[in-house]
Amino acid sequence: MLDPVANLVKISPIGSYGASDTSVTISSADASKLSVLSGAYNVTWWNTTDFPDPSDDPYAEIVRVTNLSGTTLTITRAAEGPNAASAKNLAGKTYKMILGITAEMIINIGNNLQQPWKLVNVDGTIDGVNTVFTLHGGIAPFDSNSVQITLGRQPQIQGIDYEISGTTITYVTPPPAALAGQPHIANYQ
Repeated sequence: MLDPVANLVKISPIGSYGASDTSVTISSADASKLSVLSGAYNVTWWNTTDFPDPSDDPYAEIVRVTNLSGTTLTITRAAEGPNAASAKNLAGKTYKMILGITAEMIINIGNNLQQPWKLVNVDGTIDGVNTVFTLHGGIAPFDSNSVQITLGRQPQIQGIDYEISGTTITYVTPPPAALAGQPHIANYQ
């Protein structure tokens, strides 16, 4: 699953934080920038006074924002590495968080790219009684909404004729015994 995204989001945590703190206070203006995001996402947190570029800060940290309640962020520290959680409390320094591209985001995009199509037989006995069948080869669909099943060269409709969970296809009503021996095929990503 992909994290939510937005453009040009940089916020300023208020106060000082130790390496184990998991609640961060931000301004209401910054909270409004993040309120458009639903779900968890990663941000980079670093010392902007000494390091305009976060990749130059040896203590920069990627944290996962898991909740926004009012002006309080709940975070998981050191979400991606390579740096461990560190204090963000040097006197006279300004710290910022930016919602930007991280390695995890690129990995998630790659994992969610369209997968190659598979054309496989559907295994199971068509006898007018059996309703449970399986995808041959045991490879579950990457996207269950991509599954297209034909039985006797007639398309079957997901949600009406059958449901799918993993590699198991369950028909609402048993396919008629008259279709035994007919092609029973699934095409999916």
